[in-house]
Amino acid sequence: MRVECESCHELVTASFSVDAGALRATCPACRHAMAVPLAAAAEPPACPKCGALLGGESAACPGCGLAAARRAGYSDARDAAVPDPVRAAWQRAAEAWSDLARHDELLRQVAAHSCYAWAAARYRARGRDPVAERQLDRLRRAAEATLLAGASARRDTTVGPYRATLGVLAILIAAIVIGVVYATLVRGPSGAAVAPAGSSAPVPVRPLTPGHPVSPSTVR
Repeated sequence: MRVECESCHELVTASFSVDAGALRATCPACRHAMAVPLAAAAEPPACPKCGALLGGESAACPGCGLAAARRAGYSDARDAAVPDPVRAAWQRAAEAWSDLARHDELLRQVAAHSCYAWAAARYRARGRDPVAERQLDRLRRAAEATLLAGASARRDTTVGPYRATLGVLAILIAAIVIGVVYATLVRGPSGAAVAPAGSSAPVPVRPLTPGHPVSPSTVR
């Protein structure tokens, strides 16, 4: 291909190559290197609900099924539910996209208000941006840590009542066993009451017969 050199303004046949996102050519006459940046391919829009890429004029999201007619309304309702500090932190990060400190502040606000899904959808809309990919990974790890911490807290609060219930049940069972053993010892194996140790059996009283002399043994 013949091009005009930017340096010597000669119309020359230059060789072309693509390097670092630019089309480069070298003038064979003066050896001047020319570069033309290549326009990045536009990323397809992302679903506001699940972040899936939408191809063409799709009637619904291939990931979650959100209809195209409801996308704008879903975005408005989602943004309205986000606390003001989170939206303000996002706005500051968008104004200075390469400032990582602003993205760190956004992550702190997102974690404080549990807005992980909203922030992830915002970052996914940026496409294959290095900053967006970095923050998406940090959001994922922060969300996982939050879920694990919540699960541990729920386990700690449910173990206590079960332990108390088991303790009361063990005391009741022990009381029942002691009562059964005591009742068995008092009544004896045949069911009759057992006389206390050291006591003698009662002597039966004989009735008096009219005309029969009373003896001392009879009185006793």
